[in-house]
Amino acid sequence: MNTFNELFLTAYNFFTDSVFDMAVTKLDEAEKVYSPSDQNEFSLEDLYILRGTSKFSQRKFDDAKKDFEIALETNPNSSEACLGLGKYFLVNGLEDNAKVMFEWAVKNNPSHPGAQNALTEINVKLGFAEDDNSLFADDSAESPEGKDNYFEEASDLFVQKRFSEAIEKLTIAKKEHTVFLASIENFIAFNYLGLQKIVEAEKSVENALSLNPFSSQAYATLGEIELLKNNTETAKDKFNLALSYNNENTFAKQGLQKVENMLNRSAELDSLKPELENIIDTLSAK
Repeated sequence: MNTFNELFLTAYNFFTDSVFDMAVTKLDEAEKVYSPSDQNEFSLEDLYILRGTSKFSQRKFDDAKKDFEIALETNPNSSEACLGLGKYFLVNGLEDNAKVMFEWAVKNNPSHPGAQNALTEINVKLGFAEDDNSLFADDSAESPEGKDNYFEEASDLFVQKRFSEAIEKLTIAKKEHTVFLASIENFIAFNYLGLQKIVEAEKSVENALSLNPFSSQAYATLGEIELLKNNTETAKDKFNLALSYNNENTFAKQGLQKVENMLNRSAELDSLKPELENIIDTLSAK
């Protein structure tokens, strides 16, 4: 058993014994040693859910919310993450928001007893039928990470290369959104790149990685930034890191191909140098 699995199991045992502070400590250690190339019995989603639940049990609700958000970014179909966020909204008196998240928890896993019980309780409290779930009435409903008007407007502005206006929309979305904040920060970084504001773009990517240290898209954006700074080897490392977290990341694949092409051209030029030097020497001798 590898170190990540051992630490996760130790954390789980602490959790079941209600020693939540030690559970969080071990999960922090597990996160640091995680490698996607290892054969892990548990996923990062499992880690974030268990850590969020441990923090919630400590009544560290805002910290727990961050872990549930990252879990939902890692797996947008996570019933457990939706359930955790629903509980967060509930303890903060946001009952309508809680109902929406409980509905998604049930939709993502209809057989999840905790999700179904939570939805039933909030339905009764709000005066709905016990089994009310608006999502089943409309299968085309957006998932909880779905774009609101700010995202749609920002996307349109980005396509039109109106980057400053897009950043304004995304800044508003960042204040009003409760999930996928890392994605918002990364989109802001893209717009700063459009404005050739590399320092600001780097800061936004750093914010994204502080919210989700395993964000494939954030590392791909860093790769693009390094390319703009002519650091091809560093860019290659960032694109490879992005692909290690999500091997389907098209942007990272394209970036890596771009780097490979640049390195190949550089190698070709280096191979021609001796021949060019000989030609120059010959011409000089004449």
